Amino acid sequence: MLARLASRQRLGAAALSCWRPHAPVINADNAGMTFGRRMSSSAGEASDGLSIRLSEEQTALKDLARRFAADEMIPVAADYDRTMQYPTEVFNKAWELGLVNTHIPEDYGGLGLGCTEGVIIGEELAYGCTGIMTAMEANGLAEAPVIIAGTHEQKQKYLGRMTEEPLQAAYCVTEPGAGSDVASAKTSAVRKGDAWVLNGNKMWITNGGVANWFFVLAKTDPSASAGKAFTSFIVDAHSPGITVGRKEINMGQRCSDTRGISFEDVLVPDSNRLGDVGFGFKVAMGAFDHTRPPVAAGAVGLARRAMDEAIAYAATRKTMGVPIHQHQAISFMIADMAIGIEAARLLTYKAAYEIDAGHRNTLYASMAKAFAGDHANKVAADAVQIFGGNGFNTEYPVEKLMRDAKIYQIYEGTSQIQRLIVAREIFARGDIAPLAP
Repeated sequence: MLARLASRQRLGAAALSCWRPHAPVINADNAGMTFGRRMSSSAGEASDGLSIRLSEEQTALKDLARRFAADEMIPVAADYDRTMQYPTEVFNKAWELGLVNTHIPEDYGGLGLGCTEGVIIGEELAYGCTGIMTAMEANGLAEAPVIIAGTHEQKQKYLGRMTEEPLQAAYCVTEPGAGSDVASAKTSAVRKGDAWVLNGNKMWITNGGVANWFFVLAKTDPSASAGKAFTSFIVDAHSPGITVGRKEINMGQRCSDTRGISFEDVLVPDSNRLGDVGFGFKVAMGAFDHTRPPVAAGAVGLARRAMDEAIAYAATRKTMGVPIHQHQAISFMIADMAIGIEAARLLTYKAAYEIDAGHRNTLYASMAKAFAGDHANKVAADAVQIFGGNGFNTEYPVEKLMRDAKIYQIYEGTSQIQRLIVAREIFARGDIAPLAP
């Protein structure tokens, strides 16, 4: 209990000195939330109507995350990229400050922050290094289904431990033959008395080699439609029958631990079943409404870092007797970077606001993820172009940013899948107005 109470203090004096669990800042009404809570508005600020101003508390969180990125992430990011080691030391420091597991409810030792606070923090951490940020944010992806569908006992056991010591968790859904097409997943779970026997293989699992527990989606009724064929489970990572594969060497975000996970006759107690039998697909997909906005925020942070690097370089590099930013070809590239970053951030905030307000945000989460991910790749590529030959060299930061950016168009649903979701939502709804809770 003392450890859980202490976890609420790890944000530091700056954030906690003005902590008040009141109404959200960006609000059109006072609707309740389903996933966390947001922090109060600034003193004297109206609690109704449109506002995109951060509260004092949100600003404190942003400043804390920004300082952490500058002091603890940027200085070591290149080394972690070269060595591909998991950033344990940085992770532990972030955990001590309360920058990890931010959405875990207070009842289980967490801060109970909303998605809006998550995207504010996530952008700043991604500015420092998206590989390290992904290692942290993977916890949130694994925890989301437990927060959404877990029983009190499950939350107490598996969320509670995450606030008591710096542990990792992993979301195990993707398989070698089932990425975007989750319905094709073949990992099975067969009932055996008061337990389930899991068999199958998962692939591209972030935090796979360091996780304390896994969220696992398994097929329990092969003859049913996707919406009823799967059941979700919480599986302790050290259960007999689990084999952790080799660390995959990826294009970017190389310090993030990505592996295959195999399950061979793994016995999971029915008490670790998450939600009803046949409800797993809905649980797994529902988590994305909460986790896609933070992924979009990561893309925004990376894009902002690439733009800042390009601006600094363009101000000092000279050609034809003038700094290159005075050439219209360069200045227009930077202008397009800034325009897209502002648009991506606001779209991300929109997606986060909707879920915090208790609305279904699937449409906006996919919009934000697709737009921010695509723009991050454009910004990073243009930053390399502005650096010229230097940009192609590992001594300069933009080549890493370009490699790191690509995954934002792939994980948690490709950019193409996001467009399918957006189109489906538009035609199903008839408009894009926010839905009621």
